[in-house]
Amino acid sequence: MKSMRPIRNWSRRIRFGLLNRFVLRPTTEPIDYRPQVRCRVSRLGHANSDANDSVSNEWIECFVHRVGDASTSKVVDNSNLDDWRDIPPPNDLVLKFPGTGGRAERSTPFPMQPNQPISPSAEVWTWNPPGYGGSPGHATLKNLSGAAAAWSQKVLDARTQTTADGCSTQIWLCGNSLGCLPAMHVAASLMDAYPSAILWIRNPPDLRRVILNISARYRATTAMQHVSAVLPKNVDAIDLAGRCKIPAVFLMSEKDSLVLPEYQMAIHAAYAGQKLVVELSGLSHDDVLEEEHRPAINNALDWAIRQSQRPA
Repeated sequence: MKSMRPIRNWSRRIRFGLLNRFVLRPTTEPIDYRPQVRCRVSRLGHANSDANDSVSNEWIECFVHRVGDASTSKVVDNSNLDDWRDIPPPNDLVLKFPGTGGRAERSTPFPMQPNQPISPSAEVWTWNPPGYGGSPGHATLKNLSGAAAAWSQKVLDARTQTTADGCSTQIWLCGNSLGCLPAMHVAASLMDAYPSAILWIRNPPDLRRVILNISARYRATTAMQHVSAVLPKNVDAIDLAGRCKIPAVFLMSEKDSLVLPEYQMAIHAAYAGQKLVVELSGLSHDDVLEEEHRPAINNALDWAIRQSQRPA
């Protein structure tokens, strides 16, 4: 049996490599990120780190939108998290996780609305996971959620206001497509300490079903069944949904042909907390929200705020 162990380990590494290539689309070219502020969050070691990817534990690159009164805060670009500690925390803190081909440099303040702020001040922090943009390390599903939790905890510790009644900062965890999975992992693993948190995600994927659906188009289902079998538990949307307890808004593109609505509805059904599902009529997976969707989005924002338990 001992002689088989290296073969199994080799096979597993091969499947992980194929899985990462199939799912992840990292890019590193420079992108104009204005009017955001660039920040590096350092010392990100976490328990799920790959021993061969220690560089990914050093720091994460992220970008920050400041909305309302927070826009007057003076922060030096290319800062680190320590530079923010003397600045009063915002009323609303948004942590955003882009999709597989996304970059933090292109992030918008959504769901915060600069022209119609929902609070006096807000900060929107968007990460580039390891291997994306300027974040060192390798892009891998194995470490995605662990790195997200470590980054989130660092930002939460630095940018939330705690009173005798608890955390008075309204926290929003926002994800798009693949980014929904680290957002849900953070919700499941960290949010017991932040009862006012809200999960706001669009088109969360059940990765195994999405992978097999795509591979069927190329008659590669059998091969991808073996590859998808090594998907890490912390990117299993159904399992994560069953462990999330904070209120959640699920935005679902009506005509999504990548993450089929039926896949998303299974995640909605498994969700343990209160939830509101908003169907985005006429939109496919990556389509931009239109003016016709604004009433539904505003209603969802109102619902989310009512569900929160932020201390007065």
